[in-house]
Amino acid sequence: MKALLLCIAAAAAILPGPARADAAYPDRTLEWVVPFGPGGGSDRWARIMSSAAIDAFGQAWHVRNRGGEEGRLGWRYMLGKPPDGYTILQGSMTPAIAALRDPASGFSPEEVKIAAFISSIKTHLVALPDSGFDDWEKLAARPASAPPPRIGGTPAVLLAAATGFDRLGVPAALHIYSDTGEAVSALLAGEVDMAAVSTSTVFSLAGRASPVINIGARDNTPAIKEKIGDVPWIGALGAVGIGVPRWVGVHPDTPDEVVERISAGVGKVLADKSVVKLMARLGEEIHYLPRDAAAAAYSELLERMKELLDRMP
Repeated sequence: MKALLLCIAAAAAILPGPARADAAYPDRTLEWVVPFGPGGGSDRWARIMSSAAIDAFGQAWHVRNRGGEEGRLGWRYMLGKPPDGYTILQGSMTPAIAALRDPASGFSPEEVKIAAFISSIKTHLVALPDSGFDDWEKLAARPASAPPPRIGGTPAVLLAAATGFDRLGVPAALHIYSDTGEAVSALLAGEVDMAAVSTSTVFSLAGRASPVINIGARDNTPAIKEKIGDVPWIGALGAVGIGVPRWVGVHPDTPDEVVERISAGVGKVLADKSVVKLMARLGEEIHYLPRDAAAAAYSELLERMKELLDRMP
């Protein structure tokens, strides 16, 4: 019996058990994964937020760009790491939509624990100046026989664009790109007529591309209007826009206590005065939701996205 008990104890020591929170978490650098290339809106958010990481988490962030496959590569990278909270994915609905559209993605969009929402992307459509697509009234008045405008973007913002155009009765041809940088390059090269981008990207394109319409859930603030002009908002045209959230998530097996700490830490980062100031300067708006509210909103939005996927090519 004594020998049997020793064997059982030894087995228990080596067999995996449920993940447990480390009381010292975090005690080393956190890997903050951006599933898109450098220079885009998600990358800007990550790097600005990282400036306040030490004060909020007691540890620095290593921002790692793992772009590709519409954000799915970065998601799979997160799933391949231990569920200990040290690999954090700053996601959006783009990889979630891509996974829904392609069963071969290797994961489902439910395979994540949402820790927080950090913002809601206010999607704008931009076009080259004097291209014929840079004025919403002229665009909406195009004859039905005219070719629909070609719109480039990532899946999440394209879905918002498709829904908005449908609600306004304007046809559109959608072209999917893995990240915003690719969509903008396609616009500047004349491969698409318009690009669906976030507000910060509108700012970065000043002088090269003109904002045409805001198809987000909220009108632009006076500060944004001061920089880009009084761009038409879909809500003022009688249709409801879609806000596309930026969220923070971790491996689905991560202990709840760790997820709570990440959620609280992200809240502290977003409340940092320097972060607030820099985000405002870029035209970005912080909309923080803690873990429980964010997880519920994500699940609800995911169901809505499933219903709207027939609008995607």
